Amino acid sequence: MRDLVLGIDVGSQGTCAQLIDAEGTLVAVAYEGYDVRYPRPGWAEQDPRSWLAALARTVAEATAGIDRSRIAAMSFGAQLDGLVCVDAAGEPLRDAIIWMDRRGDQVCDELRETIDVGELYATSGCNLDGGHVGAKIAWIRRHEPDVYARTAHYLLPGSYVAHAASDVYAVDPSNASSSMLLDARTRDWDARLCDAFGVDGDRLARVVAPHAVLGEVAPWLREAAGLAAATLVVCGCGDEMAATLGAGVIEPGAVCDVIGTAEPICAVTSSPVLDPTRLVELHPHADPDTWLLENPGFVSGGAYRWFRDHLGAEELDRAGEERVSVYDLLNDLAATAPPGSDGAIWLPCLMGAMAPEWNATARAVWYGLTPAHTRGHLLRALLEGSTYALRDVLEAMRGAGLETREIVCVAGGARSQLWRQMRADVTGLPVRVAADVETTARGAAMLAAAGAGLHATPAAAARAMARHGGETLEPDPTRRAVYDEAYDRYRRVYAALRPVFAKG
Repeated sequence: MRDLVLGIDVGSQGTCAQLIDAEGTLVAVAYEGYDVRYPRPGWAEQDPRSWLAALARTVAEATAGIDRSRIAAMSFGAQLDGLVCVDAAGEPLRDAIIWMDRRGDQVCDELRETIDVGELYATSGCNLDGGHVGAKIAWIRRHEPDVYARTAHYLLPGSYVAHAASDVYAVDPSNASSSMLLDARTRDWDARLCDAFGVDGDRLARVVAPHAVLGEVAPWLREAAGLAAATLVVCGCGDEMAATLGAGVIEPGAVCDVIGTAEPICAVTSSPVLDPTRLVELHPHADPDTWLLENPGFVSGGAYRWFRDHLGAEELDRAGEERVSVYDLLNDLAATAPPGSDGAIWLPCLMGAMAPEWNATARAVWYGLTPAHTRGHLLRALLEGSTYALRDVLEAMRGAGLETREIVCVAGGARSQLWRQMRADVTGLPVRVAADVETTARGAAMLAAAGAGLHATPAAAARAMARHGGETLEPDPTRRAVYDEAYDRYRRVYAALRPVFAKG
């Protein structure tokens, strides 16, 4: 009986493989981390071959001791907005330029003279932004002409891994839509957009459905992981879309809050809609019948990790001594400060702002400090700042006509009840959490199940395989009033500093 599927989360910090049955029961999981290189300020690169090594090892580990002939298919939820230039043999010509890299900003500044940003948004659903792949391809063309000339295919991380696993070049609409080169409504490459960025459309992978079967697993991966030859490779989708599908968010009204290194926020819409403020973008969902209004995310969990590494030495030492999670200790530290952090405000802009506006020149700030403030205040303000940015995004979604009824939290930050309660109190919405917060791999497994015919559609797979856990947290009216005032202060601080950011 072929009743198991593999979902692979190809992230920027590591790869996670989950083995799940058709009813959604998690059978096994494996994880392997890898590094990001920062060659220059604002640049971020990764060796794409590290993804393949991690893929083989995590799949082998997750399936060890299992009758691997039961595995029907595998699929991927991969980091968005990365560029992999490969030659005719599919070999990388340079390290991947990943999602957090900002070298494309200069290209976008120049293209503003020739591109109608409103028309770009209306067609692609994307803002003109250096983080998107079209700008990164244009940067390669201008600054690395030898790589540009030798590139046979421009791949996103998901299409690179899927090709390595199946020997087929393909990309799904959700991954492709982060390039600024796809028509979000037709879900296919747009020749005018390709021309605008100087991209040869023939070098882009063919667009297929996220649950499309690409073929049987490639011999190298079959041998490295011990998979059966009949194991199918299903295309997969972007990690934010996989996380949203994996959380069971397939109907309008629910918002998926992916509290990872960055914090993408995704809400389902049954038809394409646009945000007049352009704070949220429009992308195809992993469910081919719907779209997502989505903000690609400010640095959220990444900021928490930055605090841990540079200001959390005491908790890091205690965690090692007591063999407990350092984040549990840090959550306890944040809880020592009151809601609103006694006036301290954090702007969550370590890598530029994605809320309350897209602003690559914005920088993180603590504001309002006095001698009475402690590390606990600083940390609580940092957590609250990300939550205020979430409220910015929800306000934009409502302005675009979407109803928002509840928030579903996933990814590592969702484990913190303190942070989830903040979200309820700041937004006024009930907040629940997925039982398995690592829903990107689960969403990829759902696509594998749909592709293998274990479920009729990705939406049917989501209904059968999603798991919810814990109590729903309701907003507290008293804390809500405190946070309304603090949120207003956060907006005024950002507005006051905006001219400073613009001057650099």
